[in-house]
Order: sequence, then C-alpha cells, then structure tokens
Amino acid sequence: MSPPDRFVVMHADDFGMTGEVNAAILRAYHAGTLRSASLMTAEPAAAEALALAQKTPGLAVGLHLVVTYDRSLLGPQAAPHIVRPDGRFRANPLTAGILYRYSRQAESELRREMDAQFARFADWGLPWSHVDGHQHYHMHPVVWQHLLELCEHYGIYRLRVPTEEFRAHLRGGGQFRAETAGGLVLRMVSAKNRRALQQRAAGGQHPFFFCPRSYGTLQSSNMHVNYVLSLLDRLAPGISEVYFHPGTEYARKLPPQQRREGVQDVELDTLLDPRLLQRLQRGDIRMCSYAEAENAAATLQ
Repeated sequence: MSPPDRFVVMHADDFGMTGEVNAAILRAYHAGTLRSASLMTAEPAAAEALALAQKTPGLAVGLHLVVTYDRSLLGPQAAPHIVRPDGRFRANPLTAGILYRYSRQAESELRREMDAQFARFADWGLPWSHVDGHQHYHMHPVVWQHLLELCEHYGIYRLRVPTEEFRAHLRGGGQFRAETAGGLVLRMVSAKNRRALQQRAAGGQHPFFFCPRSYGTLQSSNMHVNYVLSLLDRLAPGISEVYFHPGTEYARKLPPQQRREGVQDVELDTLLDPRLLQRLQRGDIRMCSYAEAENAAATLQ
C-alpha cells in the first residue's frame, strides 16, 4: 500500500473544563481515536487535566484560549469591564465582541487576560501543540491581533483557523441548524484571517501553520459516528482536523430524537465506537498531532 496522502488531527476541545470532560478525553485517547486536545487554563478541572497530560505524553496538548462564556484567570476585580461578578466572561458572543471592539478599557483587560492564559500554559511546561479558541473567539479581529502578538512572543506558530466545507457537511448527513449559520459566518472571518497569515509569510515574517480544513463547527456537539465516518471517507488529500467536545454539557443537551437509545454523550460514544477505530486503522488516513501535521504538510508540497 502506498503511503497515505490524507492526514487528520483527531482533536478534543475543553480539556480541563470538568472532571467528566477530562475522563472522556482520556478514554478516547486510550481507545486510539484521539491524539490531540486543547486545555482551558482557568476552569476547575484544569489542574487535573495538567496532571493527566503530564502522565500521557502521547496526547498532544495546546492552549484553548477563553475570552467568552467561561472563566477568567484575572477575575472581576482585575478585569471588571469584561468579567462578570461570578468570574465568567459575557455569555453572549455578540455583545462581548462589540465591547472588545469599541471599549479601550475592555480591550486593555482582554489583552492582559490573554497574556495571563498564555503565561500560565507556558509555566506548566507542557510541549506546546498549538493554540485554538473557545467558541472560536480567537477569530474576532481584536482578539486575533493580540493572539498573533502573543504567539510570536511565546514562539508558538500553530493555530486553528477553522474553515469547514458546507457541502461536505450536507453530504455527511448534517443538517442546517443554528450552529450551521454561525459556522458560515465564521468561515468568512476565517478566510480573512487566513489571507492575513499568508500575507505575513509572503512578507518574510515567521509563517503560521493551520489545517486547511477543519470539521466540527457545523455539527457541533452532535458529531455522531455515521456523520464522522462519512467525513473520513470523503476527506480530500492533505491535512484536516476533526474536533469534538466529549464529556461536555453540550453533547448531553441534544433532544431525545437526536440521540441513539441509551446514549447520553453522543461525541464520546462516537470516539469509543469500534467502527471509528477500524476506519482510522484502514491505512489510507494517518492520525497525527498539529506538529506532525505541520511536518506532513511540508512533505506534501
């Protein structure tokens, strides 16, 4: 059999959110269907996730930058314009985005919060896989500007810049829902950011690596096994990422008609399904981390 020309990063977001999420990610890793995860630095189970990552060197771990909805490192006293009294960011991404764009105080606090999250991850000493963002908010223009500066400062040049093919989503059995509309908007923002990275590289600045295709937004929290198997069968040559949210509350909030009988966590069920492992082991697709994908991309050029 000839070497594969298709590489896929099988990834999980939200490492550190809860003990349930941590356990789900480790179960999927040991099942052989997950190679990569991104860690939230301020969540209650972050220390547990760090300890698990240190004991599991085969699991590539990156930073899951959080600037909406979930917990802040700085807290409400240090960042009163962007963090609520309960220690969380604003839940509505639209209002958060407007605030970051038009309030100087909010942008200043945002930058310090982002720096704190980068610094904590760096202090932990894990091999730094890549950076991505909670709710993909690292794509927001103001967040993006500071993100690139921090990546350069910390010497990490691998990012998720999500672009998902709507036709592939539909061919895989996906449906048009609220997440789909948001994914289409995200696609436009991501395209602009991709062009910016290409222009930077053309101008002689250090290039950033990102997977040309990523899957998980349009079917977020409902990445059921038939959908994922169809995606893998249809992967184009080159590098792709397929990402999940196993163990999170989102995958357990699906309406009953969207669940298989007895399944409470759709995405963990997918990652533990023997059919997925068999598909990944067929030999025409190679699982990899972000760093391995970057190396593979160089050989495919």
